[in-house]
Amino acid sequence: MLSQENQLKKFEANWEALEKADKEAKEKNEVVGRFITHPFADGQAVYVIKKVTKKTATIRVQTGLGDDWILPAWGGEAVIPLATALEFLRQQDSLSGLLKPML
Repeated sequence: MLSQENQLKKFEANWEALEKADKEAKEKNEVVGRFITHPFADGQAVYVIKKVTKKTATIRVQTGLGDDWILPAWGGEAVIPLATALEFLRQQDSLSGLLKPML
């Protein structure tokens, strides 16, 4: 079992890798590889976009980030409307842009 400090370092490294992959996909104007978050309980569920078609996005839960929530409606992997995935990304990008000057 990892010590609490080592576990926190692992969570931070996993978040950094997730954010790096998201940034790289965004810079290429690609949806695959980006992640979306959805509020749940006292935290958030994090899903990575694995595949897109003209109308859908296949998402898979990302674990190793802390709480590791899984939405009951989506489970570990789901196919959601592409429009829904794009709206989540739009909201995240807008919020990130607002918060960046404060960080």
